[in-house]
Amino acid sequence: MKKILSSKKSVWLLLVIAAAICCIYWALLLPSWVSWQEKEFTSDAGIECHLKRKKVTLTDRDGNLLWTNNKELKIQDAFITDIDRNGDEELILLLWKRGRYGNEKPFWVTGDEISYSQHIFIYDISENGEIDSKWFASDIGRLVTRMKLLERDEAIILTEDRNNDNTLWIWSSFGLKNIDNEVKFAAFGDNIIHKSIYEYAYTNKHGDFSFLYEPFIKEIESADIASIQAETILVDKPSAVSGYPQFGSPIEVGEAIKNAGFDVAVCGNNHALDKGIYGIDVTTSFYKKNDITCIGIQGSSDKAYRPYEIISKNGIRIALFSYTYGTNGMDMSEKYPYAVHYIPKTEKEKEQCVNDIQDAKKEADFIVVYAHWGDEYTKSISDDQREFAYLLCDAGVDVVIGTHPHVLQYVQTLEREDGGETLVYYSLGNFRADQKQDEATRLGGEAYFTIEHTFDGIRIKDYELKEIDAVVQRK
Repeated sequence: MKKILSSKKSVWLLLVIAAAICCIYWALLLPSWVSWQEKEFTSDAGIECHLKRKKVTLTDRDGNLLWTNNKELKIQDAFITDIDRNGDEELILLLWKRGRYGNEKPFWVTGDEISYSQHIFIYDISENGEIDSKWFASDIGRLVTRMKLLERDEAIILTEDRNNDNTLWIWSSFGLKNIDNEVKFAAFGDNIIHKSIYEYAYTNKHGDFSFLYEPFIKEIESADIASIQAETILVDKPSAVSGYPQFGSPIEVGEAIKNAGFDVAVCGNNHALDKGIYGIDVTTSFYKKNDITCIGIQGSSDKAYRPYEIISKNGIRIALFSYTYGTNGMDMSEKYPYAVHYIPKTEKEKEQCVNDIQDAKKEADFIVVYAHWGDEYTKSISDDQREFAYLLCDAGVDVVIGTHPHVLQYVQTLEREDGGETLVYYSLGNFRADQKQDEATRLGGEAYFTIEHTFDGIRIKDYELKEIDAVVQRK
């Protein structure tokens, strides 16, 4: 019996030893999931890079050898770019090597690993072609499957790991650091300053309109980009202040919008011409002076049509458009052809709209269109809304944000021919107003969506329509 037990212990011991040997053996091998890139390219400075069989070779234009990596480094991918934006190029390597450290280890490290680990190495390339070590990462913190430089900014690196998560890297002081890979977008509906609102502000708040936006400060601050449909035009003369039907909002409303932290004022709406070109000029001037992107209207001094503005956040360039169905029968297009941006009606106008979007796609990574459209006080989608939504979808717009009905309408995704989708918020309803037709006008919406970098481009990560109380509370 003792012999049998001893024999079983020996077998188990041998199995444990065999398993340990297998673990050590596999640890000494390179991971099988790694995709080893092979490529040849020439940098802007004329350095030729050859990546083949896990080895990088740099030569000049005449083929003279400048540098090659030592055999201990196994190169997964290679790039040359001005990563630190100092005017000189650097060699960026995604590689594998045994151990996390080189000859120079931190004082607290007494040994090193014998298995392969992944790293990013950066080398300086001088004007005369000399290659010197610049920065080595002992631990990336993730297993990178793919790496590339952003097309619109080659000083930003994008990596994708085994969990399909994407990370952005930029040079900061001395070394690479992560930056936010996402842009959080919050859009609010119709901001209508009725007479009862500005009279309350004058009487009870000393002309300060901050109370309008205080309930939403957290949402505004948490977003990378926050927009407001500034439906009532700004005026800077007390005599021009007025309510329905031709609005003129005190300039202090603009101050409150600025102080609340809004990044974008959407001004394409049916009340844009309530105060003529004077109101347009006051409004555009105020927002420009306060670094708030103003879309949908242009001042009288503008000599060219600017259908969109571009705003950049976290390495993503976003083109913003704003259109309105009309301006309550008023029209100044003969004298000021760019003052208000209208939803296209004729085939020629539709063609121009599509061309404008195509031009924007050459500059931007993501397209958002604000549309002031539809029928007031109805939750049904009109034929005009549907037609324009599909036109924008076919043109490749990513998100459409609707306003004007003063009630909430549904959210829909439309499939595009390019395989993508267009997210459509048909109506956000009211944001800040004193309309009391029925309960529907008291309920507004906040469009909230997140876009992110992926290896294959920008995508919408998530989206929702948050219900909000649009009635201005007075205390």
